[in-house]
Amino acid sequence: MTTRRIPSAALLFLLALGLRGGWVIYRAATLGPELDYPDEELHWQLATNLVSAGTLASDDGRYAPRMPLYPLVLAPFAALGPAGIVAAKLAQAAISAAGVLVARRWARLAAGPRAGLVAGLLVACDPFAVFLANLLLTESIFTLLLLGFGLFSWHLAAEPRPGWRVLIGYAAAAAALLLTRPSAAVLPVGVWGLVLVMARDRRRALAGAGLAAVALGAALLPWGLRNRAVLGSFAWLSTNGGVTLYDAQGPQADGSSNQAFLREFEADPTFRELGEVGRDEFLRRRALEAMRADPGRMVRLACIKLGRTWSPTPNVAEHRGGASAAVSAAYTLFVLIGALAALGMSLRRAPHLRTLHVLLWTPILYFTLVHCVYVGSVRYRVPLMPLLAIGTASLTAARRQMTSEKPGG
Repeated sequence: MTTRRIPSAALLFLLALGLRGGWVIYRAATLGPELDYPDEELHWQLATNLVSAGTLASDDGRYAPRMPLYPLVLAPFAALGPAGIVAAKLAQAAISAAGVLVARRWARLAAGPRAGLVAGLLVACDPFAVFLANLLLTESIFTLLLLGFGLFSWHLAAEPRPGWRVLIGYAAAAAALLLTRPSAAVLPVGVWGLVLVMARDRRRALAGAGLAAVALGAALLPWGLRNRAVLGSFAWLSTNGGVTLYDAQGPQADGSSNQAFLREFEADPTFRELGEVGRDEFLRRRALEAMRADPGRMVRLACIKLGRTWSPTPNVAEHRGGASAAVSAAYTLFVLIGALAALGMSLRRAPHLRTLHVLLWTPILYFTLVHCVYVGSVRYRVPLMPLLAIGTASLTAARRQMTSEKPGG
């Protein structure tokens, strides 16, 4: 009698889901359906008001404080009331676990089965992804979308004739990224250019870029028209950009996020009368004035934000010590050093991996630079960690090629 082996992909998914879902259940059993951070509360407000009142708006009357995709994902759970918070977190754990499968497939296609297995294990056990799965923040869904966009980009660049499914997936992932986070606005354009340069089939790559541009326009148009109707402005990238930039560059900025300055501004009747769009534009102008007035300070803040974003341990004081900090530091340093080593090998001795590493490091560098301007935080690099894991996993292919090139290898 023969026994069927459980596919490695299923085992990796179950491992990832067990870690993430287990953490969600443990926290719910300990603390109940709590929301720990203001951003979580805002996302839940948007989803709840959409269900109860039919309007995507915050409790204080803001119509576009965030991009719409994540609140739309939360809306079915908001219909369940407070119990929906835990249900949403469990669903988010599954979304995060699905990212393991995408990372495994990308590494497997680009660098071989062993790399796929290593990448899957590393992403499944990412302590930051496990922790963030329990928070109603965009990191989990954005990570999955970024991995999907990277995989479809690799197909388009590396395959001799990518099919229409690749083109459609490439376009859909680009649009979904932007509808989740405005910080992704420029990334697809840069990746399109790189794919066109590297593609084996330039016509398909050009078709993919065109289709992605159409998808971005089609995704943003309803959002912009709705905002025009309720705010008098298209507000394509939400009404949070000016607030965030002032948080990062205003006179009070120290590299972290602390929007206590809003209380001071909101005490001014003139500021309140500006409205949602006017307040955002006002704070953006003030932030730009501060940047122009003292460029040296902007550079110093950028260095602080770089350190905060790539800190091996969490920046939050309660998680900066003990076992959680040690595990976080060990994991971060392992995948970062491994990915850098693999990048070096791909440049010197493994040219077949160069396309992979270009597409891995482009988002890493892009978002690092974005958060040198805006607020720096470990949470903003969480979607980049699977890219480092894939890079680390590609060492198996690079070393195998180097070994086979040795005399007698």
